[in-house]
Amino acid sequence: MDEHRGGEVTQEKSGHARATVFGTVRQWFEDTGAFTGFALAFLVLGSLFVLAEVQSPSMLQWNGTGVHASQSGGIAFYSFQGQTYTLNVPTPAAFSSTVYIDPAEPSTAMFSNTVTRWTEAGTVAGPFAAAALLLALGFARKSRRRRLRRRQRGSLYAVEESATRKKGRRSAQGRPS
Repeated sequence: MDEHRGGEVTQEKSGHARATVFGTVRQWFEDTGAFTGFALAFLVLGSLFVLAEVQSPSMLQWNGTGVHASQSGGIAFYSFQGQTYTLNVPTPAAFSSTVYIDPAEPSTAMFSNTVTRWTEAGTVAGPFAAAALLLALGFARKSRRRRLRRRQRGSLYAVEESATRKKGRRSAQGRPS
């Protein structure tokens, strides 16, 4: 029943392959503790932030076309492909000489805002950076725990070390080694 017939893979074979893949992935992350769970939570959170940013009107700052603008009497003027457009300036502090526009609809525009841009970048990239840090800490923990287990089990390193110590004690007692 577990044979390969006519290019088909039987259920047992496919189930076995799936179990092997899951077993391999499980081995990668064993002994990483809660670090993996928290990293996964940060990856989900980062993905949600990416989805929110893609749907945000401020996405123009990332994928829009930057054009130069000039201000006069609370109105900003900018040109795109030979046509002039206007944008209201709510406060003098809100004015920036760069306006980001949607090339498909040049009347849709927003002022460049460095603080907003960096805040959004940090909000989106922060959870992914935290997830990477947590995974690194988890793998460091895994490595440290495996090293300690090998020493406790009497690995080759531990055996050589104990033989060296015994040799030193024999020499100190005046016995030939």
